[in-house]
Amino acid sequence: MRPAALRQRGGPTTPAPASRPYAWLSSGPAPRCLVVVAHPDDETIGLGARLGRLDPVEVVHVTDGAPHDRRFLPPGLAGVGRERYMALRREELARALAIGRPSAPRLRCLGAADQEAIEEAPRLARELLDLFERARPEVVITHPYEGGHPDHDAAALAVHAAALLARRDGAAAPRIVEAASYHAAPGHLVVGEFLPHPGALEEVALRLSDEEAARKRAMLACFVSQRETLAPFGAEIERFRPAPAYDFRRPPHEGTLHYERLAFPIDGARFRELAAGALARLGLGRAPCL
Repeated sequence: MRPAALRQRGGPTTPAPASRPYAWLSSGPAPRCLVVVAHPDDETIGLGARLGRLDPVEVVHVTDGAPHDRRFLPPGLAGVGRERYMALRREELARALAIGRPSAPRLRCLGAADQEAIEEAPRLARELLDLFERARPEVVITHPYEGGHPDHDAAALAVHAAALLARRDGAAAPRIVEAASYHAAPGHLVVGEFLPHPGALEEVALRLSDEEAARKRAMLACFVSQRETLAPFGAEIERFRPAPAYDFRRPPHEGTLHYERLAFPIDGARFRELAAGALARLGLGRAPCL
């Protein structure tokens, strides 16, 4: 479903200054980095121009990108079996990453079904905790909690929960950095900028060079099956910020969430119910925010 109106903020016309703690996003040595996103293509939307220089230790996809309900398959693919659709998305991802990086990153899929990641949040958080312990990332780049897509929000919950579990166990937890994606606003969908959050620190907006923008457009074009979904996304600016603490048991904003406008099988109330249950099962039910 296409929104009635779309908006992408133009943002600054010059790169963010390379003086603050996140200068590594544009220059200099990068920390040991892990990327955790919901679907194949989310890494390209959020940080396609950064993937080459960050050299993440792994790119983790929380879902396989394939919904069980065929109503949510792209136009023309409703008759494709789920396994074939999953394979198609992996093929598109491989082509995009071949453009964005000199060598293919290690990929990991945690195997939740599209639109259903929150139902497996305890498992996802524990698997990420294991990965943190083995890979020792200094930074994890993931989604903000904004109500754009339930899997984005579930990925954010799993990352925040895994980091809190690591700290609770006395281990070093990676810093969490968010890449901008999309969220609802009255009457339109906002893409490429963050939902304001009272606990968020200053964001970094990086304007892509002509070469970077051309490369990112070529990467996005590889996701042929997602052409309609990706149409609103530009290749001019990538935004990042340190992740604020979230209470996943509360709505990310007032009013209707974007995925509620799309009539997904899950709504915000059910997401929050499942989030509260997941946190309780992880022993984090008393944590006010993650």
